[in-house]
Amino acid sequence: MPVTPTPVPLRDRLITAFRAFLCEQTEFVPFVHQAAWWATTDGYDLTDEVVPEGTPGAVYARQPDGTCVWLAQTPRPQGRAKVVAELGAYKSGKSAGAGLWAASFAAVPHARVFLVGNEYDMCAPEFDYLLETLCSERGLNQTPASLQNRPKDGRLWLELENGARFEARSWERAESLKGKEVDAYIYCEAYQLPGIECFTSVSQNLRVRKGYAVFPTTPDRPWVGVFHEHGHDHPDFPDWVCKCAIPATVNPYSFDQTAMDRDRTLLTREKFSIAYHGKLGDFVGRVYNYQRGDRLITPEQHPQVCPASPVTRASLRADPEWTTVLGADTGTYCAAVVMAVSPSGQAFVLDEATNYRYVAHTPELDPDSSILRWVNQVRAMARRWQTRPVAWVDANSQFKVECAHHGLHLMANHRGREVRTEAARQYFQHEQIWLAPWLQILPYELEHAQWPDTTSSAGKYERIKASDHTLDCLEHILSRHPRGRVPDPAPSLPALFNIQPMGEPLRRKTRQPHDSHLGAQ
Repeated sequence: MPVTPTPVPLRDRLITAFRAFLCEQTEFVPFVHQAAWWATTDGYDLTDEVVPEGTPGAVYARQPDGTCVWLAQTPRPQGRAKVVAELGAYKSGKSAGAGLWAASFAAVPHARVFLVGNEYDMCAPEFDYLLETLCSERGLNQTPASLQNRPKDGRLWLELENGARFEARSWERAESLKGKEVDAYIYCEAYQLPGIECFTSVSQNLRVRKGYAVFPTTPDRPWVGVFHEHGHDHPDFPDWVCKCAIPATVNPYSFDQTAMDRDRTLLTREKFSIAYHGKLGDFVGRVYNYQRGDRLITPEQHPQVCPASPVTRASLRADPEWTTVLGADTGTYCAAVVMAVSPSGQAFVLDEATNYRYVAHTPELDPDSSILRWVNQVRAMARRWQTRPVAWVDANSQFKVECAHHGLHLMANHRGREVRTEAARQYFQHEQIWLAPWLQILPYELEHAQWPDTTSSAGKYERIKASDHTLDCLEHILSRHPRGRVPDPAPSLPALFNIQPMGEPLRRKTRQPHDSHLGAQ
C-alpha cells in the first residue's frame, strides 16, 4: 500500500520536539558536546553562555565536572546541518548521543534510519541505546511491531507501529544500502570504514528526503580529517559540521584518571592523544611531521622569497645565487616538482605539475592526459622559474628516452626509497622546508604518507608505496642535498693583480741567452 511520506519541514520539527520529550521522559541530560552537535541539526549553535532556567531556546547540559547548567543557543546562519561529525576520544559518549538522536525519528511515521558499521557488531552500542530509549521500561516502553537484536546473525532492526524503522547494515554488503529513500544514516565508528566513499556512494538516497548523515567516531584514521577540513564554516560545505577534539574527561561516568596516567606510559604519544584527547592530526604511522596548512611561505617569515602580500607565483622570486632543481615521477601517473634551495640549505617548494588529482582519497587521471601534455607542462614550469628542463627521477624510469624526445631530460637517482625518505624527513624535522600556498597534491601526499606495520622480507623499513607520485619528486630532490651557490671570497690584492706596487712582476722571467750553445738546451 502506497505510503505518503511526512513533509520534510514537519519531519524536522518533529525530531527536534520529540528529542526534548525523550530527554525529559528518560531523565537524560546530554553532555555539552552531545548537545552541541544536536543543536546544529536543529539549526542552532550552542554557546558557552550560562542562562537562567526558562530562558527561551536554552538547553540543559551536563558539564565535565558533573554539574548541569542551562546554555543559550543562537540561530545557525546556514540552517540545519545535514552532515555532522563528532570526533572524540574513546568512552566520551559518542554512541549514547547518536542512539538517542536516532530515537527522535520514532515520532516520524514511516521514517527510515540506517545504522552503518564495518560489521553488525559495530552498530550494537547505538542500537542498544536506541532500543532502551524507545522500548524499555526506563524509556517510553513502546511495543515494537518487529524486532530483531541478533548482530551475530546480521539481523538487527526495530520497527514501530507507526512504520518508523531503524535497521543496522554492514559495509561488507554495501550494495544493500543503495536505491532507497532514507531519512538518516548513522555511521558507527566510521574510522573503520574505507573512506568518505561510504557517504558519497549512498548520499543520493538522502536527497529526496533531505536527510542527515552522522559520523560519531574516534579519529583513528587520516581519512576522517575530511570532516575537519569541510566542517568548520567552509563556504562550499555550509551544511557540514565538525565537532572535534572531544577528550575522554567530558564523561565523568567512565573517565578514570588512574588508567589515563597508566596509559600515558604504555601507549605511544599518537595513540594516547587519540584515545584520551580525541586529537585529530597526529596519526600512528605517519611519516612526515606535517599537516596541510603548515610550513607555508609567507612575507613575514620569508621576505627574501616573498617580499610582499599577496603570495602569488608572480610575487615569488629566488636569489640568483640559489639553486633551482626539478624532480619528476613518470608512469601512468606523472608528476613534477620545482624547488629553490638557498646556500644555507633551506628548501622552498615553488610549484607542481601533475596529470591527476585526488577524489575521495583515490587518484583520478585527467581525461586529456598524455606524456606530451605533461612534458609541455613541466617545461613551461621550468621556464617560469628560470631553470633548465632537467629533473631527477627514479633509476627504473622507463620514460627517459620518450621525455628527452619532447625536450625534458631525466637524470637517474640511484638512491633507494628508504634513504630518500630519511633524507627528506630531516628537512621537516629541522624546519628547513617551506611550501607555496597554491600546492594541492604534494601537501595531501605528505600528510598521508604512512610507515608499514613491519619490515619487508629483505629487512627494509620503507614507507608504504601508495599515493606518492608527487612525494617521490620531492624525495628525489632532497636526497641529493642540493645547495645554492656560495660566492667565492674576495681575493687579496697581490693575488688579484699579481703585481708589485712599483709595477714590477712578482717573479722575474728567466732571460734567454742569445746563443743556443750557451746553455739554452
